[in-house]
Amino acid sequence: MPRPKKRCRVAFLPDTTYFKPAGVPLRTLDEVCVTIEEMESLRLRDIENLDQEQCAKYMNVSRATFQRILESARKKIAVGLLGGKAIKIDGGFFELDAPQCCCRIGCNQDLSEDMLARWSTESCSICHKQCNDAPVPVAMSGGLASEDRHSLEQYNEIEIRRKTGMKIAVVTDDEVTISQHFGRASWYVVYTVENGKIAGKEKRPKMGHSHFASAEGPHSAHDAKHGFDAASQQKHASMAEAIKDSQVLIAGGMGMGAYESMKSYKIEPVVTDVTNIDEAVRLYVDGKLPNLINRLH
Repeated sequence: MPRPKKRCRVAFLPDTTYFKPAGVPLRTLDEVCVTIEEMESLRLRDIENLDQEQCAKYMNVSRATFQRILESARKKIAVGLLGGKAIKIDGGFFELDAPQCCCRIGCNQDLSEDMLARWSTESCSICHKQCNDAPVPVAMSGGLASEDRHSLEQYNEIEIRRKTGMKIAVVTDDEVTISQHFGRASWYVVYTVENGKIAGKEKRPKMGHSHFASAEGPHSAHDAKHGFDAASQQKHASMAEAIKDSQVLIAGGMGMGAYESMKSYKIEPVVTDVTNIDEAVRLYVDGKLPNLINRLH
């Protein structure tokens, strides 16, 4: 009987999980997938500069296994960069060991061993909140862009938001269905969630491509960099202004540039194939709404 596969121990979950060549539509690209444990091996060896034995001990694997993981990570990234492919960070077979910052909303600080001793007395160096509610280790396998990923985020983020309240913005044109294109949508419906329940909602106007086209001329369009140029970033900022008090944005589709912009404004973008607004919000609150990043363009 074969020995059961052992989960690798990791202490880091990247916020950015997709990289692609600029100016090339995502739908036309092949992709390579780097797992979370492979990213952890790169972090430990190439950033923390630990030796092979230390890295293997940290990840709770043998030195030979660690070396195989590291070589696989380096090869995949090289293939992606040299072959002009998208690089996706997704999945694996691992358990989360060191706790993340308790105020993980907008904060991706993972705590090293020397910081753990000061866990209950020091505030986060990024958001300056007190770090005194360490989450327990979480085991994961499968895709990060799936319900597994959202379950982990639910643990670190949604449970905190349940206690403090949160606002969820949804893009729409009719107040019933979710718009399939973030940039073109005319309205937001913003839900207020308190103690895990929907406490209210309101309709807010949203800046969209039609507003910018009328101001810049009928042929105004995205730059070839598709959302990463300065003009597009300014448009995204205008779109985000109406929901700057929200923590979550749900859309049926959006560009990669807009997706990254919303994250920079501390708004979690969620792309879904659910069409009904009320259903999508309930699923998100329950931790059951996958973030379908394959729908980005």
